Amino acid sequence: MLQWFDDNPSWYWWLVCAALIASFAVMLRPLVRADWKDVNRTDWRWGWVILGLLVVGRWPTWFVTREFNTDESQLIAGVITLRHDPMFWRSVDGVTAGPLDFYALMPAGWIHGADDYFSVRLTALLLVAAALVFAHQAVALAFGRQVARTTGFAVVCFESLTLHVDILHYSTELVPVTLLAAAVFLCVRRFLEEADWRWNAVGGLMLGAVPLAKLQAVPIAGLLGLGWVAGELWLWRQRSLDWKRRLAALCAGAAAPILACALALFLTGQWQHALIPYFLHNISYVEAAQWHFKEVVATIADSSFPDDGLLLCWLAGAGSWLLLTLPLSRATDRSSRLLAAGAVGLCLTSLVCIFVPGRPFPHYLQLLVVPLILVLGATTGLVVNALENHRSIYRRGLLGAAVLCTTGGLLYVRGTYKHPYVGILTMYQAHPQGTIARELRKYAQPGEALGVWGYLNSAYAEAGLRQATRDTHSASAIVDNPQRPYFRRRYLADLERSAPPVFVDAVGPRNIAFENRALIAHETNFPELGAYIRAHYTQVADEKGCRVYVRNDRLPAAPH
Repeated sequence: MLQWFDDNPSWYWWLVCAALIASFAVMLRPLVRADWKDVNRTDWRWGWVILGLLVVGRWPTWFVTREFNTDESQLIAGVITLRHDPMFWRSVDGVTAGPLDFYALMPAGWIHGADDYFSVRLTALLLVAAALVFAHQAVALAFGRQVARTTGFAVVCFESLTLHVDILHYSTELVPVTLLAAAVFLCVRRFLEEADWRWNAVGGLMLGAVPLAKLQAVPIAGLLGLGWVAGELWLWRQRSLDWKRRLAALCAGAAAPILACALALFLTGQWQHALIPYFLHNISYVEAAQWHFKEVVATIADSSFPDDGLLLCWLAGAGSWLLLTLPLSRATDRSSRLLAAGAVGLCLTSLVCIFVPGRPFPHYLQLLVVPLILVLGATTGLVVNALENHRSIYRRGLLGAAVLCTTGGLLYVRGTYKHPYVGILTMYQAHPQGTIARELRKYAQPGEALGVWGYLNSAYAEAGLRQATRDTHSASAIVDNPQRPYFRRRYLADLERSAPPVFVDAVGPRNIAFENRALIAHETNFPELGAYIRAHYTQVADEKGCRVYVRNDRLPAAPH
């Protein structure tokens, strides 16, 4: 199949066009009916359209056997290591990523039979689809099915058709985004349909799990949780009979993931290794930011154009429609006003979470996807409701304009770019490993350990090796920071305990982040590590700025 698409790359676009035309037909068909009237209820069938578009647009990237982002390889390395020792923080330090980002990869790896780029990108697609489906259901329940379809279609097209590698890879934002989207849907359903108290428990569980996925997303979860609690207290003032049970269920659900994590840390004695790297070091990470707001925005914009510019086109279309509808939005009932205000609050909080770390990483913008869907759906839904007593053609025209404004430019820009991978997919399958990974596989088998000094996450993923230390890379032990002595002690202790068959010093020309061997190489920057490597390892290669060392007992015997 890959060879056929490589020989006939235009058929990929015919497939995409057919999927888009079918999706437009499903979305716009109700608007041509004379008796059309929007209904406020869930719309699960549209989820198949979302999933189908994502699969059709993204499937070629599943077969690219190189990392799109170093975080992607770091997560693969972590899940390979967790299969050897499943206790997080004893075997893996995710840096800014929590344990749920790693455990979420395990099902696809089990089914696929390997933890590689295929399994993580498939997981990424499923998480994006779940987040979009939950956000869609929340808007459909609050403002109508057709409003939800038309205002959310642009982000579906963007997530499906983008070529921006920072959006396509399995990023650490996807699990918290999915948890937040599920919590938003459960919250909306609880208050609009008087759902059973058990929905509160599940919603609280989603919110309480967010800190174990990404601390950066905690303010968004906190705002949603406070809004949910405020809603329950407001119902208490309205003499609701079961508000205590509902509030208790919400709080118990939110506390459960944190308590479970605390119990695991207590039983395994890993408190220090969770507190320092995940909490204290994340605070230092934010405080050490040297990029100003304007620099972050400019850098993200500049990094978008070389791929396809679709990111900026989506944001421009959504922003334009928001500016057009916001002045016209009017709500006659309190619930609609509160939902719209909550959506705006979540959107603003997401922007704070994206820009406060001061890092120009486009994948942070995944945190904006669900709040922006909610805001666009709320503002459009309020305008549609305001036109309820007018001729239906006005409401139809408004929804048609929403699709044109948010999606038209995006599809036009996408049609001008060639897919960079269709045409060379079989080449990636024929050469699944890079130069360094091939060298490592001469001396180590998949599942064995690899030690890395520097930044070379791809070596784990391409060679199928687990981490010899809790750190996938040694940036925390190299870069000056308040916790560096702790990270160095831990790094050396882990390396001595695991005694990996292979070790790589990834400091040199053309490497990520660390190129100056005179200052940063393991033997000069960390003399104790240098002494250990000299005593137990022998250098066998120096390629692409990386020095490969093999444990002495793994060296091939010299010929007689």
